[in-house]
Amino acid sequence: MNRRNFDHIGERLRQERLRLDVAQLAMADACDVSRGTLATWEKGEQSPNAAALAVMAGLGVDVLYVVTGQHANASVQTLAPDERELLDCYGRADDSGRAAIRAVATLAAR
Repeated sequence: MNRRNFDHIGERLRQERLRLDVAQLAMADACDVSRGTLATWEKGEQSPNAAALAVMAGLGVDVLYVVTGQHANASVQTLAPDERELLDCYGRADDSGRAAIRAVATLAAR
């Protein structure tokens, strides 16, 4: 990996945590580390290990982006939990339910 990508892991980790709207303490607890440790990762002073990255992936963090700066292909695994839930609801809805979900999403995006 080139040094430039390595230097920005912390910044990208923070971006992903904010994208998912996960508090630092909640992310640290999920990864079984202190908030201070997570802060050192986000500052780029240290990097998370594979076990922590695996936990983050389960929370919806795009780990490929964090490590390399390149986004993973969009898939259910790269969605935040609330995005997955919405997609699941859409998949289980009938035609009128799907139309209602689309209408609400369109209004909410304005």
